[in-house]
Amino acid sequence: MSGPLRHRDGGQWLASFAERVDVSCPRCGRAGVVRATWAQRQWTVVFRCTHCQLDAHSERDDWLGQVRLVGRRPCGYCGHQWLCVNQIHSGAGAIPIQLDEHRRTPSVDPVPAHCPICHRSSEVAVQAQRERDREGHDPHFGLPLRLTERTRAGLLWAYNAEHIDELRRYIAADQRERYRATSNKSMISRLPTWMKLARHRAMTLKALDRLAAKLDAPRVS
Repeated sequence: MSGPLRHRDGGQWLASFAERVDVSCPRCGRAGVVRATWAQRQWTVVFRCTHCQLDAHSERDDWLGQVRLVGRRPCGYCGHQWLCVNQIHSGAGAIPIQLDEHRRTPSVDPVPAHCPICHRSSEVAVQAQRERDREGHDPHFGLPLRLTERTRAGLLWAYNAEHIDELRRYIAADQRERYRATSNKSMISRLPTWMKLARHRAMTLKALDRLAAKLDAPRVS
């Protein structure tokens, strides 16, 4: 008789799975791969779609994901302080923009904002910032992940086959352990609560099987 399945959290961060990220090209929708190397305390990252030739490079600070538009100004009619804009914009994707945490893209048009006092609209100059949504997007360029599966409890996603295997080992385990030195920054410790519940085990394992099947499916040419 075999004993209970065990999983021991060795403290791997989510970033340790990010050297290869399976994504969908935002221009043509085909499967693609983001390849990254960690050296000298920074990532060197490249994406190139083999179908439509869309490419992105970390050396250019390219960003293909969503951006958050942020700005404020007094109302141009009554001077009410402040008209504020804070919204997500998905206008990147098919064309990389050069954007990091300190620079701002120069090509963002002003956004109209409605004044709650005089009920008139004024245009607000905005700055664009990377919108880093880890759920369902790659961490380097903001591309949509290829390996996502919606469940009744939440969105299940993975970067690659290695990531799927680690999630499977954890979900399937009857006994889950952590090294004492492991911090709360490990990938396992930061999983959503629904994935850790025993009543969701069978559902989550089936969803992981569906993710793995996407890797085995032939790519559309």
